[in-house]
Order: sequence, then C-alpha cells, then structure tokens
Amino acid sequence: MEKQPLPHAEHPQVLIVGAGPVGLTLAILLKQYGVPLRIIEKNAGPSTSTKAMAIHSRTLEVFRELGIADRAVAQGFAIKAFSIQANQRRIINYNFSLLEAAWPMLLSLPQPDAEKLMLQRLEALGVNVEWNTTLNDIRQEADGASALLQQGDGEEQWVSCRWLCACDGARSTVRKKLNLSFDGSAYDSYFMLADADIEWDQRRDEGAFFLGAAEGYVAIAPIDGKGRYRLFFEMPHALPPESERPQLDLATFQSLCDGRGQQMTLSNLSSTTLAAFQHRQVTQLRHGAIFLLGDAAHIGSPIGGQWMNLGLSEAYNLGWKLAWVARGYAGPQLLDSYHEERYPVAQEAEKTAHRLTKLITTRKRPLVWLRNNLLPLISGRSKVQRKLPSLISGHHYHYCGSRWVLNELKKGERNSWRKKAAQRALPVAAPRAGQLAPDVMLWAAPGTQAQPLSELFRQRYLLLIFTAAEGDSALVAGWQAMAQALVAGYQGIAARCVADALSADEHDGEPRLIADPDWRLHRRYHADAGCLVLIRPDGYIAFLGKDADALSDFLQTTAALRQQHDAAVTDLLDDVAA
Repeated sequence: MEKQPLPHAEHPQVLIVGAGPVGLTLAILLKQYGVPLRIIEKNAGPSTSTKAMAIHSRTLEVFRELGIADRAVAQGFAIKAFSIQANQRRIINYNFSLLEAAWPMLLSLPQPDAEKLMLQRLEALGVNVEWNTTLNDIRQEADGASALLQQGDGEEQWVSCRWLCACDGARSTVRKKLNLSFDGSAYDSYFMLADADIEWDQRRDEGAFFLGAAEGYVAIAPIDGKGRYRLFFEMPHALPPESERPQLDLATFQSLCDGRGQQMTLSNLSSTTLAAFQHRQVTQLRHGAIFLLGDAAHIGSPIGGQWMNLGLSEAYNLGWKLAWVARGYAGPQLLDSYHEERYPVAQEAEKTAHRLTKLITTRKRPLVWLRNNLLPLISGRSKVQRKLPSLISGHHYHYCGSRWVLNELKKGERNSWRKKAAQRALPVAAPRAGQLAPDVMLWAAPGTQAQPLSELFRQRYLLLIFTAAEGDSALVAGWQAMAQALVAGYQGIAARCVADALSADEHDGEPRLIADPDWRLHRRYHADAGCLVLIRPDGYIAFLGKDADALSDFLQTTAALRQQHDAAVTDLLDDVAA
C-alpha cells in the first residue's frame, strides 16, 4: 500500500495506554501504516512474569503481519494436541495438526518472550515505549481526546490526540476514568499455578486437563518440549485469607499431584502464584475518541487461553481502521465497526470459556457422568474432530452478521454452488462475506516460488475477479473495467483476475493476473461459476457477489471508502457506471 506522508504534529494521532502485548501489537500496526503515535506504560520496563503463554494459530497470522511470526515459532514450542481426560480416558481431544492454516499448532511462548519480540520490532520501526509514564486523567474533546500524563515524579502534562486506545489491562485506569461498569462475577474456585520440570510417561508435545470430582482438575501444558511445563491446579473453594493460604513450594505442588492421582515427579519449581479468576466485560468498546481493547474490556476463565489472543485480534481489527481514517482513505464512520464487529466476538469467547469452565469444574454427579461418558461418543466423530481445533484457534470467529460486510449472492446461487461442490469434490463449506478469506498457496510456474494469497492483501483491500472457464466473457470484461476504475479511484485497493491457463495466455493489461491452471483457488472459493470477492486488509471477506454496481455502492457507503478527487479518475468511474 502506498504510504502518503501525514502532517507532523507535536501531539500524536493515536495515544496508546499500556505496553503489554495488545498495546505493542497496535503500535506496530499503526507505525507500519505510517500513523504518528505514542505508547506509554506505567511500569518501569517490560513484564518479567510469565502470565499468558498460549499463542493461537490465528494469532500467528497476526504476528506475520507484525513481522515476527517466524521468530516467534523458532523461539516457542509447537503443541500438537490438547486433551481433556477423566478416569484415564480422553473425553475430548483437540488435534491442532488438523487445522487448515499456515501454522497448524498451538504455540507455547511465554508472554515476556512475545513482548520482547514485539519491542524489538517496534524499536526497529523507530518507536520507543515511554516507560514509567502514568495516565492521571482523560477528557473527551470535540476533535479527539486529551490525557494528563506524568513521567516518574515529574510534572503533569496534558497531551492531545485524535484517538486514545486503552490497552492497560484488567485494572484499566482509562476504564475507571470513564466510569464504566465492568459487569460479571468471580468463580467459586481459585487456582495455584507453577512452572516445573516433570518426569512422567506422557508425550512432551501435548497438554491435558485431568479432571477430578471433589478435588478439582489439573491442567498441564508443555513450555519447551524438553520436560518443562506450566501447571494449573483448581482449588474448589474461595481464595482463603492470606494467613491461611498454602505454601507455594515444591512439596505442596508435589502433594497436589500425588493427591489427584497424577504419576509424575516435579522439580525446579518457579513462577508460583495464587489466582482467583473472574469473568467480566464492558458493554461498549468505543466511547467517542476512546477505544478499549484486551483485558481493559474483558477478562475471563484461563481455560482455552483465549484472552491475550482475543486482545491481539482486537488490535488487528482496530489498527487498520484507524490507519484508513487517519490517511483519509475512509470516513470516520468506519470506526463504528470496531465495537459492532468485536463485541459479539468477545461475548462469544466469554460464553465459550465460561461454559467450558463449568463443564470441567462441575461436581454434580449426574453431570459428571454425562460428561465423562457422553462426550467421548460425540467428540470422537471425524467431523467433530476436524472442527474442534478451530474452536480454540481463533479461525472460527466471523463478522457474518455485521452490517459492514455484504454477501450479494442470492440464496439460489449459493445453493447451486453447493450442488456443484458435491459433484466436483469441492470443500463442503463455501466461504461467506464476514469470514476469514481462505489462504491458498498460489500456483507457481516451474522455477518460481509459490506464495500464499495472503501476501497480496497486506495493508490493502484485494479484489479477486474469478473468471471461470465457461464464464460470460462480456460480464468478465465488465468486471475488469470496473476493477480498473476502482483501483484508480480509491487508495489502498488492488485487483487481480483469477483465470485458468488458457485465459492466462490471452491476458494482457490490468488488472494483473493470478494464474490458476489447477483451479485450486477457484475450488477453494467455490467460484467455478465466476464471481467477485473483496478481501479486507485484516483478511476477512468484505464482499462476495457478481453485481459490479453493488460492489461499487458497497465501497462508497458500507465500507466508507473515499474516492480520489481527480478529474481523469472521475471520468473513468463515470464511464464504467454508464
């Protein structure tokens, strides 16, 4: 995407409060788009406590956009599977190798290591975190927001910004200054956590929940594949007063293992802590020029490792939208889509984690029996096995109900595609507007290197024109003319014509071509009849259909994109419309 210079200002376009993983992700994205920013953190330096360590497959795709995915995978450890076990029997098994993704894994990478990679990337981009800087007050302004900052024990200073992003955690100062309710409750149990070396007979590339009844569950997740693990022990009662709390030493944790029937020997204990988890959410993610992300907006059960990953996805969703508006590519109404798209996802994540927590921690005998005996019958089915890993990988979240995407295809057209899918052995599920765009390795001529489709929509919209082998040539020609006009008329849009080998030989000019002689791209998108697919900069399908006029209207109204005011471009758009 072409970066046009923004006017330099003493005060930033975006002020990010909090330099944890969510704030750092947002800062990197904005800087890559060329948006002026400041990022502050009340602590004196990066966190050294392990906290989160599960990096989902979808989050690794976000890391790819940050430029740190390969280093994260190299430093972390790939967990291949995670199971829930009871009575020495697997009742649910999440096999991450079944994911259709660039990284079919759950990556174990302690939070300090992930933050270090992010900090190195941000510093390489020329941005330094302002450590030891406290936010003392905020106020909404007519054209943005102001923040009262204090560095160390120095003087307070008001700083104005166009947008303020709260990434300051569960005890968010921004949320408190806005007087926002944080509705929810605490769980009845508390948890004891530790990292330790373990000697046992289990695979080192798998994690597991071992369920008990009255005594609670044990969760064990590999950290490095060399015998070091993170342990979670559920204590099935409220957190006791500090004077009555158990000692967090090796003997205590070994006793917990022995008492819960786990045949293992612990050593080299570290990072021990007690924690009482809660599930809480705000009701609005946007308040004027102020946005809430990550733990500042929601917290929940650690089961499933959702929350850091959810916050990173929120930063990814908001980052490109702030950049598009800051650069004048889109109108400010685009920012309304942040809450409208991400709040339902946060609600779904909270409900899923809460239900899974209740399922795992229940001590009601009828429910325990049903869980331990019925779930293996359901989860063992091949269709369920294929779906399970996507439920905690981040890939299944979508915006299909959002008014910010458009599925223009009629119901009959979709049904006809499904019939053809059955006949031609296409993927069962056709992609829809609002879902993640399937990432396909593109065909490469002999002697050239193949690249994924996702390389083509980095920091821009990508319009795919599927011509189809037996497509209407006049219709396709109209699509190509429309695409040429859109690319000329809007900033940040690229177009590609997806054609078979014969069409490739005949193709000349714009839009540029994606050769698809083996039809892998047509098949994955169920585009054997030809269609238009518009993919957003964050990898979600914005538009799916055949009507060029509907796409043009969508860009101007729903997507809130702004046309370039150039006479030649205007004439070209008018000619296509006519």
